[in-house]
Amino acid sequence: MFDLLLRGATLPGGQRGVDIGIAHGRIAAVSPGLEGEALEEIDVTGCLVTPPFVDAHMHMDYALRAGQPRPNETGTLLEGIALWGELRPELSTQSIYDYAKKLCLWSIARGTLMIRSHVDICDDRLLGVQALTQLREDMKPWLDIQLVAFPQDGFLRSPNAQRNLLRALDMGVDVIGGIPHFERTYEDGTQSIRQLMRLAADRGLRVDMHCDEVDDPNSRHIETLTAETVRLGLQGRVAGSHLTSMHSMDNYYVSKLIPLMAEAGIGAIANPLVNITLQARHDTYPKRRGLLRVKELQEAGIAVAFGHDCVMDRGTGLAATICWRSPAWACMLPR
Repeated sequence: MFDLLLRGATLPGGQRGVDIGIAHGRIAAVSPGLEGEALEEIDVTGCLVTPPFVDAHMHMDYALRAGQPRPNETGTLLEGIALWGELRPELSTQSIYDYAKKLCLWSIARGTLMIRSHVDICDDRLLGVQALTQLREDMKPWLDIQLVAFPQDGFLRSPNAQRNLLRALDMGVDVIGGIPHFERTYEDGTQSIRQLMRLAADRGLRVDMHCDEVDDPNSRHIETLTAETVRLGLQGRVAGSHLTSMHSMDNYYVSKLIPLMAEAGIGAIANPLVNITLQARHDTYPKRRGLLRVKELQEAGIAVAFGHDCVMDRGTGLAATICWRSPAWACMLPR
């Protein structure tokens, strides 16, 4: 006896006429001509049935804020970060919740049932943490939300970020984040990675770090993130997001870096819809694309996921309606 039986489905590999039996919220059987009774039966002949999409990188506390408090005139990441700082005093828990919920409903309608969202912890009020932890609970029947404690203004650079990140984790945030390339010096960026990775090891948590979201080929914090992953035994629990400096690195260095990432089991999360717009703003011609090396990483066996990053927010004003299903979600699941 099934709770739900889907008849005649087409699977992603192209197989047609497949029946899918669901019991107790899980897929229990997949077979052509499946025998059995069900409380509900739906004919899906000719329809594609696929696992849900995963949005592996989002900032739900920023979402749908385009033009607030003013447009991003340069279209750069740095101005986007500055705009968020200007907007912070005007925020409320309810407004963050309402905008983020609207985004969730859009995502569900398009088949996205898993979102990893970074949430800013540099506001001492932690309004985003309050709003999104509540939204995570409210959306559980339809959507899995995973939250990353994200020090937008720098873990070492922002005065209270270290204390606030610990508070956010105690409030139920799932994953530790960072932004080493935004610290005051490269050395501070390296130190922030080491401290955050040590905290993750001590607490048994996963890590998803904004890493090298710049055009500078000498921004190589991913190397430190990889080394710390191996040193602390965090293989398979760490992801590097953005990694856009990789589009400017020479091939010799990358030939060393990618095997190190594979050894560490680090996932890579690309945000092409946004980084192709934000990056290379200082270029004339040729203009770089602002994307990490997806094909090379996949060929090395590294899990690559995709995320929106921004949806109509202070960074780019971009709106998009596609997400991607990716094996890199394995880097996000609880231990």
